[in-house]
Amino acid sequence: MRARLVLLELLVLASSFGCKQPPKREPQRSATAVSKLAGVVAPRRAGRFHAREGTMRQSQPRLPDTGEWRCAEQGKVVWCAGGEAAAGVVGGPPDPGYRCGPRWGSEGERVCIDEHPDYPEPSGSADGDGKYSRCRFEQAQGIVRVCELGAPYTGPPLPAHARPACWLDRDCPAGHCERGACGCSSPGDCSSGRCAGGVCVEAEP
Repeated sequence: MRARLVLLELLVLASSFGCKQPPKREPQRSATAVSKLAGVVAPRRAGRFHAREGTMRQSQPRLPDTGEWRCAEQGKVVWCAGGEAAAGVVGGPPDPGYRCGPRWGSEGERVCIDEHPDYPEPSGSADGDGKYSRCRFEQAQGIVRVCELGAPYTGPPLPAHARPACWLDRDCPAGHCERGACGCSSPGDCSSGRCAGGVCVEAEP
């Protein structure tokens, strides 16, 4: 009987020391993996402006997303058309500064507008007011934003809730595109929303 008790005690001791499983450790993400994940989640960064031949050039301007775009600027509004996925580029998140909508009368294309684009810092030049406020896009090789000295835009702002829908003056029933929104003079000129301030705007929330 005593031998059995001793054997039972030995079995209990063995189970308490030899059968415990080591605690599972959560796999740690490497700093490289975290950095790559942050790069995918973050919007595309804009490049700095650099002086060249009396202009300020931005070789990597802000775009709606990582798709293929063609852009223009008028009246302190940048608008871009396109959005097709670029070959060999993993799609990233959109730039929150743009508002987008389907291009009127087009299959698959989008139009995006940015009412607060980036501008170079004032130069302090005695020529004009020292501000590079007239900008255009060059798209022969890549896409570059080029800004020149000039008087600031003093026209009316784009109406609130303007619906991005057109590229230049090639779209819209009225045949007039006002900084990325269809121009209108009556409700019939708008495929959706309503006519306000001379452009088609989204329905009020």
